[in-house]
Amino acid sequence: MNSIINLNRLEILTSGSADPKKLLLIWPSTGGNARSFRLKESELASKDYAIIRYNPASHGNSDGTYDPQTAVKDIIQFLKSKDWMHLPTVGIGHSGGGAALLMMEDFVNFSSRYLLSPILDSRLSLFYLYEKGNIKQFLDLLMTDEKSSELKKETILMQNEQTLRTLGNSDWLASGDVDILDFPVLNSKIRFSSLSLFLRNLFLPGFAVNDSLGKVTKPVKIFLPTSDDWFPIFRTEEAAKLASVSTETIPSAKDHFFTGSWISVWTRIKSEIL
Repeated sequence: MNSIINLNRLEILTSGSADPKKLLLIWPSTGGNARSFRLKESELASKDYAIIRYNPASHGNSDGTYDPQTAVKDIIQFLKSKDWMHLPTVGIGHSGGGAALLMMEDFVNFSSRYLLSPILDSRLSLFYLYEKGNIKQFLDLLMTDEKSSELKKETILMQNEQTLRTLGNSDWLASGDVDILDFPVLNSKIRFSSLSLFLRNLFLPGFAVNDSLGKVTKPVKIFLPTSDDWFPIFRTEEAAKLASVSTETIPSAKDHFFTGSWISVWTRIKSEIL
């Protein structure tokens, strides 16, 4: 079974068993693409798994502007449309996708969840990037490029410069003044119709899932890299310890994006779920 479901103009890719008894739900990082998670489909299908690669709004080929709360509702609507809500579900979420899986605690029949560098507090993440001088990584995500957009070059340059001026320091997180950024962003990683709306959805006032981590009733494991520019590892470890959630550091993962380390992570997950 291989199909692309367009639900409310969202890209949800399904594969694996045509008559599943279990689900594997993959949620990428903010700006990520669920297509990048490579799995051996036949191996999972033989164990009665359907694989769901979910690209929420703004990700992959999905339209709209990303909002975690709405994205959770959208994937639940999809599961209901397939009559899959009752199926035992393994969740894999990276970064903001890991946080989103924690927001689904009361809605999905999770058998286990694996979170890769979850962003437990969206505002803390940005303050951490500013504090460590790494905010350029975030700003690069918000730049429109000429290859992806039909806007005139002059317009793209003007909008990108305005983004850098407005978000160059953390003042906007206190003032909430982002109205001037009401324009689209389109590049190879992310797309949305309004940058200001995107910022309001994720950071004004922001979201934190520390409490959700403490309320989990089904197994959760957190995978961590050896270094993370996007969220302080010690804060994740503290929250996990308080919630009695296990963590595991992947030695080959040297950054927040687990660059070149997905196979190591998947090998660990596969050994547990299969």
